[in-house]
Order: sequence, then structure tokens, then C-alpha cells
Amino acid sequence: MSDLFSEGKASQPPQHLTSPIEINSHLRAIMQARDPLEIRFADRQQVFQSYIVAVDRDNNRIAFDELIPNDGERHLLSGETFSVVTHRDGVRIAWSHSQLALADTLDGAPCYWLSLPQDISYHQRRNAFRADTLPEQDLEVSISGSKLSEQISGRLLDISATGCKVHIKQANSPLQPGQLYESFSICLPSGTICLSAELRHLKTEEATQSIQAGFQFHQLSGAAQRTIERFVYQLQREARRSDDALF
Repeated sequence: MSDLFSEGKASQPPQHLTSPIEINSHLRAIMQARDPLEIRFADRQQVFQSYIVAVDRDNNRIAFDELIPNDGERHLLSGETFSVVTHRDGVRIAWSHSQLALADTLDGAPCYWLSLPQDISYHQRRNAFRADTLPEQDLEVSISGSKLSEQISGRLLDISATGCKVHIKQANSPLQPGQLYESFSICLPSGTICLSAELRHLKTEEATQSIQAGFQFHQLSGAAQRTIERFVYQLQREARRSDDALF
């Protein structure tokens, strides 16, 4: 079972895409899936979040939604260099901008236009097997830390050697991408594991007024790692059994 973890740490080198057709295709897929963007301005520690709301291939431009927190918008309008990272089906997609953003409105909501990137990094990583939890399992996740006034609870949706996805019913959660939460506990069938985790992205489910939060594990002890490894292996085995039953 240790191979499950060692294999997950291997990584393929990133590809640098320069074809306008490829870049346009990936950006449109990100927009249509409402994948959150992590935005970091040069020489600033804070991480901001936004979404792509338009890809205008005819005019070689892209529109971002308002930034969260919104004080990042003045950095956009002053032309500060920033990098963008998002994740699409296990692929890390990144690019950068060094230009003044143009404030505008789109369908009555504020937006910010920028030129289409001429180069994006496409990084297909061989993560450890990411296992979906079973429908009948109700595995609670508790999140707390110095940046939270009260504990937040959620349900584990999937888990791997490096992180997990959590469903949280609070649509207006105070969680912030890029923030490290020192107390992060997961109730697995074999017991509760406690560690710290960084919030990498948030995705709002408007239909259910809830959110899905993706976390990356930090300070994972050997015991916690083995517990996760056994659980992931168990889920992987169950998934294979279900696939075999279909044929």
C-alpha cells in the first residue's frame, strides 16, 4: 500500500501551451465549470479568488468576476503583476498578467477585462489515487483555527494522500483560499485523524446553497498517513468491485 503514496508524489513536467486555440479551449472549460481561480499579486502574501466570466476570442481578451476579498480589485486596476492558478480535473493550470485591468459590467455585474494569456502552464500531476467516499458513508470533517471564530463542520466527499474535498452546508462560510487551518479533523471508520490543512479552492453550489472546499494536507504524521492510506486503498478496492459488477 505504500506504493499508493510514493506514486502520488511523482509528477510529470508541466507543458507550456502557446496555441491560441488550446488556450482558448482551456479557459472556456474553466469558465463553464465555474472553477475558482487563485490570484496572487507579486510581493503580496494574500491570496484572492475570482472566476472567469467571459472569454472573448475575437478581441483576445478575458473577463474576471469581482475578487474576493474585494480589496484585490485596486491591485488589478493599478496594473500590478499577478499569477493565476486553477485546477481542472486533476490538472494544474497557471498563467500570469502584467497589465492594467479594464473595469466594466457584464450582464449587470462588475467584471474586469484583461488580454488573453499568450502562454499557460498545463501540469498533469500523478496525484495519489483520489477516492470518492461511498454514498452510505457520512464522514464528518471539523475545521477550526485562529482565523475562525467558531468551528465549521462538513462532510468528506473524497480523499487522497495529499488532500480532500469537503461539502459544507454554510454557503456564506468565512473560509478563505490560501489560509492554513491549524485544526482539521476527519472522522474515518477506523478513527479520527487530526492535522492541519490549507484551503486551496472553494466552489459554490448555487442550487443547494452550499459549498465544496478543496484542502491540501499539512504536517501529516506517520500514523495519520497510514490511516489515510488504508482508507484510500479500501475505497479503491470497493470502486473496482463496483466496476466489475457492471460487466
